[in-house]
Amino acid sequence: MTDLDERINETLRERAEGSVDAGLLLAGAVSRGRVRVRRRRTAVGTALGMVAVLGAGVAIGPMGLHGSDSDDVPPGLGRPADAVVAAMPPRADGVAGAADRPDLVGADAGVLHFGFAPNGPRYLTWSVRDGVETAELDVGGRTVTLELSASADVLRSRGQGVSAMVPELSRNAVFDGAVSRDDGLNGVPIWLRHWQPAPGVYARAGVVAKDQSDLFDVAAALRLDQAYRCGGPMRLTALPPGTQITACEAWVGEIPARLSVALMVARGSEPGIRVDLGHTIGVAASRKKGNRTIGGKPIYRSPQGDYLELLSLSEASHLSVDFGWPAQGYTEEDAATVLGGAQVAEHLDQPDTW
Repeated sequence: MTDLDERINETLRERAEGSVDAGLLLAGAVSRGRVRVRRRRTAVGTALGMVAVLGAGVAIGPMGLHGSDSDDVPPGLGRPADAVVAAMPPRADGVAGAADRPDLVGADAGVLHFGFAPNGPRYLTWSVRDGVETAELDVGGRTVTLELSASADVLRSRGQGVSAMVPELSRNAVFDGAVSRDDGLNGVPIWLRHWQPAPGVYARAGVVAKDQSDLFDVAAALRLDQAYRCGGPMRLTALPPGTQITACEAWVGEIPARLSVALMVARGSEPGIRVDLGHTIGVAASRKKGNRTIGGKPIYRSPQGDYLELLSLSEASHLSVDFGWPAQGYTEEDAATVLGGAQVAEHLDQPDTW
């Protein structure tokens, strides 16, 4: 089994509760594998084929993101729950929240237009893609998936996390606050609630639990008066002409041990440049010497000429840009523009500094 295969398996286990997004799933898996080895082209073809099958609707039994057993965690990295640092996306100053600009929800993949009250649920992941803003949340040890959109139809047709397990409950949803129930697996019900937390904002929350109370706890903590940066500790300050951030996802449920952020930069909806930021305590970087420089910083360029990696971060962290297949029409200059303009917080394991 290749290192990439191991990363794919790990990511599938971690995100087994929900839908599988081919681009970002592969981004997250590859980003964690690259701290040790550059992925193989043949392995990528296999991985994408497998992801495509999963994306077609193969369901995997529920396992919490925060409860996964990872086979690549170095000895001694097992951490009790109270050792995990709670993370939240940093504020996007000057950007309106969903309550004031419901039309912006899901429209900018670099921004989340919602947050939570102090001492609210703990983020495991957050993401923006396909017109939907999503957060997976730890509520008393159970994973609640919250999704928001400016379109009821978009939310009905797409599902992530818990809602992806029971798409039939969303197809004809009426956003009136009612709760739907499915028998679930192993006798534990699946609960979905659809409602409008503000005019023009459509929300769905889902949980696998004995009762539906977690859904109302999340709704009570939801705040729509602020906006937040989806990239977390990473900002992209320069993009190739005609491109924009089209998808974003951050995995934050294991900080300070591990963190992963994936951004897609593209023209329209076609596959584009993938930017991966990863931080894993106890895993040293495999690459020490670069063969390029950008702004005086050492960069490694792959022999295939479709991958750049910044080598000036700490050994526990890495930042890379992949502009190879399935992306088409992007050059090394495009990738260098993105990588050269990327700004990363100094302390990735300290979310309050982001």
